[in-house]
Amino acid sequence: MIRHIEALEYLGVAAGGRNEPLQVTGVDSDGELLDLYLKPSGRPELGFEGLSNELLAAMIAGELGLPVCEPLIVSMTPEWIATIPDNGLRVVLQQSCPLAFGSRGAGKGWKLWSDGDTILSDRRAAALSIFAFDAFTGNADRRDVKPNLLVRGPDLRMIDHELCFGLRMKLFPRVAPWELGNLSHLTNASQHVLGPLLKGNRTLDFAALRTPWANIADDRLADFEACIPIEWSAAAAAMTDAITHVKTVRDRIDDCLVEIERTLR
Repeated sequence: MIRHIEALEYLGVAAGGRNEPLQVTGVDSDGELLDLYLKPSGRPELGFEGLSNELLAAMIAGELGLPVCEPLIVSMTPEWIATIPDNGLRVVLQQSCPLAFGSRGAGKGWKLWSDGDTILSDRRAAALSIFAFDAFTGNADRRDVKPNLLVRGPDLRMIDHELCFGLRMKLFPRVAPWELGNLSHLTNASQHVLGPLLKGNRTLDFAALRTPWANIADDRLADFEACIPIEWSAAAAAMTDAITHVKTVRDRIDDCLVEIERTLR
């Protein structure tokens, strides 16, 4: 389900990323070369829970049919780490788990969402689905100052999901999108870059959100949980909480849709 990649070549550090992901070329078991972004557990803002959040969120987004880059698990050998020219980064990697989270590069022609971007009619359905995903998973990292959203023509692509879930830390408000008023803060661009652009749009199809979420099967969620490497087991309890939360969203999807429609009307 999740491809395992071996890191081959270090290309540099991505500009602008809070966690400074590495740009890397890797190879899969069939010999296919991939350009990817690598996040190691040794980054203090990530840790095992951040990596697990990234992986789980990307798998769930893919199951929902959302535009997300392919998640990967990347093996870093001691020999490869030794080739990293920056001493500080090399130490971070040496102190990290040998298995890192990876995200396949989106390809050419994409740019980061900026202040001048708008939700045109051909972006509307994707924008609403992305907003709902973030609202339902507690993703606090798609804001005006850091939208984590790629744009190419009418297409959107979601990136960076280490701040999804984290349910034990998010208490004001807690992540409970089935409760009245729980999502009200998301219409402020400082909380979600798409919120104020979707607010008041009378053409939004909220009903279209229901089927993908309602159809998430327990077996699929178990498969997703099983994909998280045992080496990241320090985050196991958090992942159990996250899976339970997704099941609650699924089971209470009608309540969640009432709240998201109330928020955006």
